[in-house]
Amino acid sequence: MNLVTLIMRWIHISGAIILIGSPFFIRLFLLPALASEEPVQRDAIIERINKPWRMFLGMVILLQIISGVYWLLVVINLRAEPPLYQLLLTVKLLAALGLFFLLSVLAGRATMFAPFRQAAKKWYSGCVLCGIIIVMCAGAMRLMPLKHPVNKTHGAIIVRTAPGNNP
Repeated sequence: MNLVTLIMRWIHISGAIILIGSPFFIRLFLLPALASEEPVQRDAIIERINKPWRMFLGMVILLQIISGVYWLLVVINLRAEPPLYQLLLTVKLLAALGLFFLLSVLAGRATMFAPFRQAAKKWYSGCVLCGIIIVMCAGAMRLMPLKHPVNKTHGAIIVRTAPGNNP
């Protein structure tokens, strides 16, 4: 078992849980709960939440990028994988970049992106959509029979075989 690959996998999955789960919570529960507050009080609450969230979010996004690049460069041989896998990976990466951007803008303070924060409900819905796309692509990719070394060298970490196609 390759310990570094296992740790990178844990980091990547943990980051995905945080980055995909937080917009669901914010969009479905936090924003509706704050809707009855006065705008000044609502903005103060959101700023108190966003202040520590910004730093944490930046660290999680950085770790997500590092672990994802590790996975691409060390574990997966993209040239050997089927075109559908490559397409799903591309869609997943684009959705992840969109999610990183939207979450950063919504938690940020830059006046240039104030219109995003003023329409937070709409943009958190976009984050939720990005998260759904990421999970759907990852699920489909996970079920594909692949040729990359994860099947052969990392043993119990991940076994990627199609149903009924056991080695």
